[in-house]
Amino acid sequence: MTKIWNKIPEIKEEIDEVQLIINKNLNTKNTKSIENVINHLLKANGKRVRAGLLILAAKMGDYNKERILPLAASVEMIHLATLVHDDIIDDADKRRGIDSIQHKFGKDSAVYTGDFIFTKAYKLLAGKYDLEENRIIDGMEKVCLGEVFQNENKFNKNMTVRRYLRIISGKTAAMFGLSMYAGAYEAKMGKFKSRIIGYSGYYAGMAFQIIDDCMDYTHSLEKMGKNTKVDLLNGIYTLPIIYAVKNDRNNDIKNILNKEKITDLDIDKIIEYVKKYKGVEDSMKLAKKYTEKSINLLERVNTDKYGKITKEVLQNLINRKY
Repeated sequence: MTKIWNKIPEIKEEIDEVQLIINKNLNTKNTKSIENVINHLLKANGKRVRAGLLILAAKMGDYNKERILPLAASVEMIHLATLVHDDIIDDADKRRGIDSIQHKFGKDSAVYTGDFIFTKAYKLLAGKYDLEENRIIDGMEKVCLGEVFQNENKFNKNMTVRRYLRIISGKTAAMFGLSMYAGAYEAKMGKFKSRIIGYSGYYAGMAFQIIDDCMDYTHSLEKMGKNTKVDLLNGIYTLPIIYAVKNDRNNDIKNILNKEKITDLDIDKIIEYVKKYKGVEDSMKLAKKYTEKSINLLERVNTDKYGKITKEVLQNLINRKY
């Protein structure tokens, strides 16, 4: 399945079961075109981080497998739908090492597929969970607002750290936070503990996205399964380039960004400048701070077996090489 869970047998089986639930709920024989798209999409298994964290949070309390696994699957399906729509906006060719849906099947099919997955996710939840109390709806709203705010800041050459953090707070951290909150809440841990665990997930999500953005500048296309130039071509300036611009007193990066048309060679230069001006290094320092916040909160409410496993997972996220 995924590297991150292979060394954690305590929940590896559950992660596999979550994948089976996803496969079952996305299986459709009604429309051949959607069936082909879904089959292609399911070839690229993600890390299932959100599902794993939700399950771990639930295992700290009164764990009920029959309730938790469908909830974990729905969170992953919501995330999957956002990725399909993301690739349309970014005009991305690749996702997780294979052709993106919009590239292989067209933008229309990608829109319908994303909507289809959203619908299936909510159908899985409908009538079974209190969506207000477990904050699934709140999380989805924040994800959408994060995407909107990112779109508003495209090609913003004066992009600030604060604006970037607001974007990833919605795009990524909200889903991490709601996953851990929902897991804890459904495991009857009470609102107070669930909120603390949720904030732990939120800070972990902030760190996770910052590291992901750093890896766009340090890893090859083969390793990341994503064109590292897509964000720059679409005017999306992530934390490494924001920090690099701040440190670049020669304005090497801004001079390129101010050009009427940016070439592939220009982007290669920007990537080198980001490394030269410590954009990645400074970003990783901030990611480490968020990771420490996440772990400190977790230790406030849980130090048992699954609390320790969750802590190990969070630490591994910041040290990952994939």
